[in-house]
Amino acid sequence: MKKLLLCIVMLFSIAINSTELSDKLRGAWSSDKTSYYVVILHDEKKGYEFINFSFAENKSLPETVVEEGENYIKTKLINKEKNYEVFIKYSFVDGKLHCQFEGGSNHTTVYKRHWILTN
Repeated sequence: MKKLLLCIVMLFSIAINSTELSDKLRGAWSSDKTSYYVVILHDEKKGYEFINFSFAENKSLPETVVEEGENYIKTKLINKEKNYEVFIKYSFVDGKLHCQFEGGSNHTTVYKRHWILTN
């Protein structure tokens, strides 16, 4: 049990202190300002994948990467049903995920990470 606890603490410490943007971005994220969640995946060969969905609206929206910088990822999100298109710039500031929206909405929102535990 002590070894398991130690491994969990070490894994958490590595995840928090990682300097790679892809390591910081990986995970499930949301904001209090929307019912949508975004899951960010990264694979060395495939690159980034953004999965944007809402349980409340029972929808998923396509979000594609349009630009990768050293400290940010820029995506394009489209909601055809609402005739809505926005660019989102994801970056880390002071250890938090900041999402800067430009287009159909212009604002910056801080997202929080959700930890998913499985058996």
